[in-house]
Amino acid sequence: MAEDWIEELLRQYQDVVTRGVYEGIYRLDEEARASVLACQGRVCCEEFVKLYDIPADLDLETFFTRMATGGPSRIRIQRDGDTILWEELHEGQCMCPLVKRGVVPLQPELCVCAVHWLRLLIERHARRSAKVELLESVARGSESCVFRVTLGE
Repeated sequence: MAEDWIEELLRQYQDVVTRGVYEGIYRLDEEARASVLACQGRVCCEEFVKLYDIPADLDLETFFTRMATGGPSRIRIQRDGDTILWEELHEGQCMCPLVKRGVVPLQPELCVCAVHWLRLLIERHARRSAKVELLESVARGSESCVFRVTLGE
């Protein structure tokens, strides 16, 4: 029992420190903040595929099927050639683990991380470049997060 108590104190300490780091990130100019959040998106993507055991060798369509039927949230994916509409149906709740746990407040700036996260996931399975544009987000008042993905060469 004592170890649980100590673990909880350590977790609270880490959460407060992380919150402080994000306060600093949000104060950075847009270019510097985007650079930091791109790194965060990369790390989040790397850990996400481990957590959900998503093999790197899945082709894009198989990856889409897996995400739409067995991912951590409800996702609707529509594809028209090289254009993909990726809609995460969140019922107004942000899916970022840091936001869900109350470590950091939800702010629109955090969505830059999600754009990089999705770009890296798509590129991993499309095996080519992708451009991701955020169309709607929970942080901007939407019920869902909607992205337009354009596959490159």
